[in-house]
Amino acid sequence: MAVVPMQKVRLVVHGTQVDAALDLIQRSGAVEFRATKLADTTEPELYFPHAQLLPRVQHAVQWLAPYAPEVGAWQKLREGTRAELTEEAVAKQLADTDVVASVADDLERLQVEFAETEERVRVLEEKRDLFAEWKKLPIKLSDLATMRTVTFLLKGHQATDKHPLKEMVANLCESEGTAHVITEISVQQIALTIANDPDLVTKAKGILEAADAEVITLPEGIETVEVELTAVEEQLAKAKGDLALLHDQAEHFAITHYKTLRVASEVLAWQRDRFAVVDDAAATRYTVVFDGWLMADHRTAIEAAFAEKGIAAAFAEVPLEDGEEPPVEIRNTGIAQPFEAVTRLYGMPGYSDLDPTAYLAAFFFLFFGMSLTDVGYGLALVLVTGFLLLFAKLSKATRSFAKLLFYVGIATVFVGALFGGYFGIAIDQLPAPLQAIALFDPIGNPLPVFYLALGLGVFQVMVGMMLKIYSEYRNGRLMDGVLDQGPWLFMFVVGILYLCTTLAESGAVTSEFFSMIIGVLAFLSASQLSNLALVAVALILLGSGRNGTGIVGKIISALAGLYAGVGHFSDILSYSRLLALGLATSALAFAVNLIAGMVSGVPYVGFIFTATILFIGHAFTLAINTLGAFVHSARLQFVEFFGKFIAGTGKEFSPLKRSEDYITIKDD
Repeated sequence: MAVVPMQKVRLVVHGTQVDAALDLIQRSGAVEFRATKLADTTEPELYFPHAQLLPRVQHAVQWLAPYAPEVGAWQKLREGTRAELTEEAVAKQLADTDVVASVADDLERLQVEFAETEERVRVLEEKRDLFAEWKKLPIKLSDLATMRTVTFLLKGHQATDKHPLKEMVANLCESEGTAHVITEISVQQIALTIANDPDLVTKAKGILEAADAEVITLPEGIETVEVELTAVEEQLAKAKGDLALLHDQAEHFAITHYKTLRVASEVLAWQRDRFAVVDDAAATRYTVVFDGWLMADHRTAIEAAFAEKGIAAAFAEVPLEDGEEPPVEIRNTGIAQPFEAVTRLYGMPGYSDLDPTAYLAAFFFLFFGMSLTDVGYGLALVLVTGFLLLFAKLSKATRSFAKLLFYVGIATVFVGALFGGYFGIAIDQLPAPLQAIALFDPIGNPLPVFYLALGLGVFQVMVGMMLKIYSEYRNGRLMDGVLDQGPWLFMFVVGILYLCTTLAESGAVTSEFFSMIIGVLAFLSASQLSNLALVAVALILLGSGRNGTGIVGKIISALAGLYAGVGHFSDILSYSRLLALGLATSALAFAVNLIAGMVSGVPYVGFIFTATILFIGHAFTLAINTLGAFVHSARLQFVEFFGKFIAGTGKEFSPLKRSEDYITIKDD
């Protein structure tokens, strides 16, 4: 539960063992490489050996994807969508690239044949459509252009029943004195036959332009269009049959080779990534030199792996430059690990900052429950994610997120029970045992929930201040942390005690449990606490004023430090969103129940309508409010909590590692 320690290192590898060394490093995912700047060196003359094969395999995978066997949803959940390989199988795959290349060759031949057949089908379909349009033409195609006559096939898009194309063209021909014969196919289609004379042909083209007629050119042929159409349809049927056979071949190819090609694509991509690192390295006569960042706790294991494999490679630690900060990686275990997703949404903390994951986990857990506040919805989250975790084969990232939703589902169940939330049912309609454990009623009496939200806000802000002191202590600035945060912590404590004293004196709290707590805390009088508040103000002014330069600067700095109280007050008010989100969940769930109740009396089908509305309505409410609870609970961490003790965001660690988009490595 900390920021992972980093070392700036230089890695020197013998030139003949670069890929083997980088393979071990890539497996560990513990080294981020950067450009190496070293005098008296050259660029390494090492190149990715499969630079031509990889894009061919990737294209093959992409082309075969639509033909891959479909897998049912249940099978996907049970078996996953990834291939499990051992390290031995990965090495064998990389060694058998000739087999992969042969498969790629066969597939490329199939692709060419497939493309040619598809093109043949497309051309024949165009022929068929054109012939079908002129099917009634009685003239043989061989007679459209003879020594004596020429026939134009015309289509007039503007022609109508009142003004057919035949009439328009005939009038124009007669006005030009052009001898002609017109064969009408339809109102918009005619065949115009004239003598095959260049002057007449030129004149006829002018007539066609005047008639706004399109000249249609039919495909080559001898017989009538109807006869040619029959022949084309036969050719098209054969071409489609050939295409269907190629489809079958593609499906068989996918069944036989798709998984193999996907594995090969990913394994080759891993090797490509390794050689991409070499591009930024430096070389001497016998070695290749890399600069980068190494997870300090992985160094021993990597060096031991080098020794075991007989790889001539060694790390040397390099001192940091002035102002240089290592990249940041966080690591958490146990229950806190799934909450890393929240931290990563915000971005990495600075290298010298605390990893906030373990500290936000409990708050996010509680705030999510307060935002959803419904036992039914919490159980739904627990059951769905629990089922996935038990029976589904999930990726590491998906499993981690499912665990997070499982945990916050549990929180929602407990908080929902305390808030009397059960699928939007009013508290007074619940069974007596459930009413007994409901300590809050957000709908009937929202003020206690509002006070609870603000109280939690005060507590988290104070925790943030204490973490800031601890962070400063870790970085050798304990006094700065105490002087900056200590007075405000003192002020908050005084404020809490003052509130308890006021409540104890007024007798406003009727709960025996809370009255007992308040009675314990109300050990000082209001006047004493007022004096302590003045002391806190003085401490704030003194602690903040030390940062200024000169008298005026110190005064301004002191006042600015005191003004920070406005920010703290604003932060605490932000926690009122927990009440608003809880109310929204209850209101939406109640509305779904109300609408379902309205249709329950419909004869015969009322129960069907009711069940449908309840299922869809509550599913929608669960989805939208789960999203809202996640977003707003995370926002409270990012803005109100992290800002108290995280100085800035660091550059995320980006190591050379295996992507594992399709492959999952299992133990040998």
